[in-house]
Amino acid sequence: MKLSAYLRGFAAVSVLIPAAAFAQETDEPEIVVTAPLEGSRIESLQGAEVLRRDDIVEQLNGGLGDTLDATPGISTTFFGAGASRPIIRGLGEDRVRVLQNGIGAIDASTASPDHAVTSDGLDAERIEVLRGSAALAYGGNAIGGVVNVIDQSIPTRAIDGVEADALAAYSTVDTGLQGAFSAGFGVGDLAFRLSASAREADPYDTPVGEALNQWTSLRSFGAGGALVRDWGFAGLALKTTQDEYGLLPEDPAEPGGHIEMEQTRIETRGDFRGDFGPFERLDYGFQHSDYEHTEFEGGGEPGTTFISEGYEGRLEAHHRGERLSGAIGLQFSSVDFEAIGDEAFIDATTTQDAGAFLVQRYDLGAWGLEGGLRLERRDIENVAFGDRSFENLSASAGVFVRPSQNWFLGATLARTERAPTAIELFADGPHLATANYELGDPGLSQESALSLEASARYDSGPVRIELNLYRIGFQDYIALVERGDVWWVDEDPPGGEGFAADEASAPLSTDIILPVFNSVQQDATFTGGEISATARLFDWAGFAISGDLGFDIVRAEFDGGGHPPRIPPQTLTLGLTAENAHWTGHFEVVDTSAQKRVASFEAPTDGFTFVNASLAWRPQGDDSIWSLRLDGRNLTDEIGRVHASFLKDDLALPGRNVRLTVIASF
Repeated sequence: MKLSAYLRGFAAVSVLIPAAAFAQETDEPEIVVTAPLEGSRIESLQGAEVLRRDDIVEQLNGGLGDTLDATPGISTTFFGAGASRPIIRGLGEDRVRVLQNGIGAIDASTASPDHAVTSDGLDAERIEVLRGSAALAYGGNAIGGVVNVIDQSIPTRAIDGVEADALAAYSTVDTGLQGAFSAGFGVGDLAFRLSASAREADPYDTPVGEALNQWTSLRSFGAGGALVRDWGFAGLALKTTQDEYGLLPEDPAEPGGHIEMEQTRIETRGDFRGDFGPFERLDYGFQHSDYEHTEFEGGGEPGTTFISEGYEGRLEAHHRGERLSGAIGLQFSSVDFEAIGDEAFIDATTTQDAGAFLVQRYDLGAWGLEGGLRLERRDIENVAFGDRSFENLSASAGVFVRPSQNWFLGATLARTERAPTAIELFADGPHLATANYELGDPGLSQESALSLEASARYDSGPVRIELNLYRIGFQDYIALVERGDVWWVDEDPPGGEGFAADEASAPLSTDIILPVFNSVQQDATFTGGEISATARLFDWAGFAISGDLGFDIVRAEFDGGGHPPRIPPQTLTLGLTAENAHWTGHFEVVDTSAQKRVASFEAPTDGFTFVNASLAWRPQGDDSIWSLRLDGRNLTDEIGRVHASFLKDDLALPGRNVRLTVIASF
């Protein structure tokens, strides 16, 4: 019997652990500020996840997508050591919004998988994830979910005196160094914070050899301040990020290129609590970002430059009564995007979005209702193709019940519309990162999704079980698929370019031949779910022993036959934890299944199983101002390849890795 079969058997047994055997008082509810209706995570109608600082440190692994890959329902695009973006329930790119402190991270990460996300978990205080459509609060391009990276760049709480947090880490697989430092101090009602983080890593080792040119170098600096009083806070922050990383060479015998990226972000946020007529709370957020990155050839010559400059703002008003609570809000953004150089596969484009939303919850105690509405408009202006405008309407309705203490059951029906992006509409050129010639379609209409999600959650303190099941029916789903012909070009001496029926039909002197991929619309259906469970099993030798499991699966297919590309396979995680005041030890096995349900132009991917372990030591117990962590990942040095990665055939995941981390807080 395969190991994966054993794991699934253990998972089934674990779910049957009787909850009553571990009954005790429930911990304070964990609040999700990213949710359309801020509230307890366990009572969110969406599948919500909160990673606190300790969780983030434990899971830090490359880019943002790689760090979140251990969370059920989330996977990664993995474009080597330098770039990764989260995929939620099989949906990625413009269908998942990455936020920084609740406002969009204006970068170029949705334009190409080799573009890094500027939001990074290295200096984050917490990361919140909403699985499933968050379009009501964050727009149609949150149809798959939201990842909100939250820091204290703008202090949201008063600081008495001086406080500081520091992290330093070393990893063996890439001779990597990581560091983060944050210091805050208060002067009366004013609070200030300074932060810095850095990452340096050599090309990492894989079970089949060194990953070519996969080095990284990251620097980030931030400064902010706020007025913090009983009524809330208001503040301003500035953050700069500089990121350089190597790209996999097209030919192993040739040097690889690299990307140099820089972003400057100015942000202001405020949260006011008081009597504002029918509302008890007003909050706002606004940020302006200048982003630029240049792709350098293997010989060091600058190639294509991508520029993204713009702003985004939000304004929300909240009310809370005995039974009825809710929020109304406005959101607006404008982004100028331009690519300059040989691989500029899209002309200069301006995208403007504006939306208004309303969400309400009516809670009768034993049961309740929740619903909302959003109207938004997207205007896209491209210098070559002209203008397109889209008006989208999204709505949702849900019901929840509390059948007994510690239980919460819910179901939501939502219809969401998403306007196409500038790249889906206007791309026209070679895209070497994905090894294809990319063609948009200026005539695309918006896609719509009718989704049904059901959830069941139990939380008694020592036992927690969460189950989410969903089905999403897309009308006019936009996908980039192979057209069937190729594009060719003669570079030296210049001999022109053009399209040919196949590679054999291209001129003999051709230097580059790329398959042509174009954006098309087809109806599609995504079906899947996630389950996670933790339970305190027994006490032994002064340690509390607990077990946990996580499982996620998504099946996607076009209604007319075939499968959308790069759909992540199912994963199963089983773990054991032993903990007392001074020590925490964790052991887990992560089984990633093979993916054989592929698009016609994709190859299947083999499954793999990683064995991970960690040990944390707190010298003074829970009152320790510093702690030491030792984390081991892929301890059996298994070959693993990410099915959703464009590089899966050429670049394996890192091999055996041991990371030592020192954390201090005072």
